[in-house]
Amino acid sequence: MKIRIFYVLILLGMVSCGEKGNSNALEEAVELAESKGLFEAAKAYEGKLNELLTLEMAANTMGFPAQEADVDYNTTLSNPSFHALNYTWDRGRTRPMTVGNMTVQVPDLDRLELSGIQKISKKDFEFQYRVLSPEEVQQSNQLMKDALQDRVSKGEITQDQADLAGGLGAGLAGNQTREQVTEVGEAATWMPEDASLYVYQEGLMFRLTINQAGESSVLKQKLILLADQILNKL
Repeated sequence: MKIRIFYVLILLGMVSCGEKGNSNALEEAVELAESKGLFEAAKAYEGKLNELLTLEMAANTMGFPAQEADVDYNTTLSNPSFHALNYTWDRGRTRPMTVGNMTVQVPDLDRLELSGIQKISKKDFEFQYRVLSPEEVQQSNQLMKDALQDRVSKGEITQDQADLAGGLGAGLAGNQTREQVTEVGEAATWMPEDASLYVYQEGLMFRLTINQAGESSVLKQKLILLADQILNKL
């Protein structure tokens, strides 16, 4: 339920962007989420994601030369739970993107990301990242719709803004297919839609995400091996 609540909070921040500016609205949404007991920062690792996942580790995982990587350490939001370290390689891959009635090819960078490191109990992790039933997925989507329509009825946003946020919400929530992983940490979950591995051990969790051509099972195994290396540093 906490993750579904967070999606709603972020969406409400997004639809306020026109009034307060993008970063301010998202920051307020995060602060509201924190006030509800979500996303307790692991302060000990603030500014240290590049120590947990070094360039050399990333290059070995991706199979690309380290010197060809671009590095981006995003600390836009104040809560370290939302800081993200990205290593990217431009290998010339492209993907189709539709704009209006036109489909164009845009760059598709190979990417490895470490993010979402935070304090959490094992009970909460196993609940939040469990395999969802179809009924729970439907409930999640309905929760977001209801929250947006409530703001429409109060005159706080327009129906067009609600529709826009609903579309963004579908992207945020994504395909919620999940697979439990037993090969790493005390608990872990693989989400194949966005190629992300969520890992828990001893009161901490983090997320690894990969964008690379290959079978889902191969990408998952790469992240499992990498997660084990990171856990040895915690």
